[in-house]
Amino acid sequence: MNGALLIAKKEFLELSKDRKTLFMVFVMPFLLYPAIFGMMANLGKRDEANKRNKASRVYLLDPSDTLAPILKADPKQFELVGKPEGDLKQALRDQKLELALEVGPGAGTALSRQETFQVTATIDKSEDASKLALDRLKETLAPREKAWVLGRLQGLNASPQLAEPLKLEVKNAADVSLAVGKVVGMMLPYMLMIMMYTGSMQHGIYATAGEKERNTLLSLMATRLPRIQIILGKLLYIFSIGVISALLNLLSLGISIPIMGGGSASSLQAMTAIANPMTLGLTFMIMVPLGLFFANFILLLGIQSKTTIEAGSAIVPGMFVVIFLGVFSMAPGVDKMAFLSYVPVVNVCMSLRKLFSQQFSWGEYLIAFTMTVGLAGVMTLVSTRLLNREKALFKM
Repeated sequence: MNGALLIAKKEFLELSKDRKTLFMVFVMPFLLYPAIFGMMANLGKRDEANKRNKASRVYLLDPSDTLAPILKADPKQFELVGKPEGDLKQALRDQKLELALEVGPGAGTALSRQETFQVTATIDKSEDASKLALDRLKETLAPREKAWVLGRLQGLNASPQLAEPLKLEVKNAADVSLAVGKVVGMMLPYMLMIMMYTGSMQHGIYATAGEKERNTLLSLMATRLPRIQIILGKLLYIFSIGVISALLNLLSLGISIPIMGGGSASSLQAMTAIANPMTLGLTFMIMVPLGLFFANFILLLGIQSKTTIEAGSAIVPGMFVVIFLGVFSMAPGVDKMAFLSYVPVVNVCMSLRKLFSQQFSWGEYLIAFTMTVGLAGVMTLVSTRLLNREKALFKM
């Protein structure tokens, strides 16, 4: 095993000479994610503030002048505009206004007779500003509707409780940590697999097919080290880089997520609650065999390739498979499919998803862990046997 460690050390020493790669692997994640998340948070807050501080433009067709006084009374919320040229729906799509209201022609008479009148609202649901205008309208009309109902009840000498047959008290069983945990649990497996695979891929190609292109593989084989030790050393290097890359990126994401929450106490408390030692430990434990499986796959294809271009062509398609599995694991309802606990790689995503969403099952986790360890072990056995052959190592 000393020979394998020596080969791994040799690969890490070569990596240490490339300052650009070191910067991209170890430093860039801590600069990139906070910058991206911080920019997104600032832009989101600025856009939300602009929408809230700007009155919604409303075209109102109100022949009986029933709603016009109500909307005009709050100029900070509503700005009544004239009828735009052409179709109203097109005007909404062109963002010339946010809301179009049409009040029934007999609204005033219906109201005086204590009858129901019709109001038609047209919005563009694809625009947040248009949905905000509708929310503002509902908030403005809610107390007025209640006042109209109470006025009718008073006219009938009836109890105001007739308009409120029950009071619904809603208690939220999910705290902030559960809500954040479900989001993190949905995204984490996807990010974890992508980071591990891409982190291993580039360095795996350099340490396998790249070694052939640099004509240093023959010199390495001329040493006293057994061939199997050389293979295991490269495997250890590729595996280590993948795990390190994933851990650094996840650590950077963990630091950046509170930024999206504005650094509020609730978001920090939620992150502290879900990022406990047990959760992180179980995540790392299942990450190890998964990373070993990826490393074996990359090593097997890379060392049998003649050039780095050929190795890239063989290894890159595997990334699309990883992306597909990660996206599939995020789909709504998949966590209810019991058979996915027995599907390799996917069961890792599902167990991590339930781990962070406080729905953890030891049975599902152990099944996923055992299957992944077995898969990684079989892959290690197959790759070492295949790569121990002359044909695989000296394919030129």
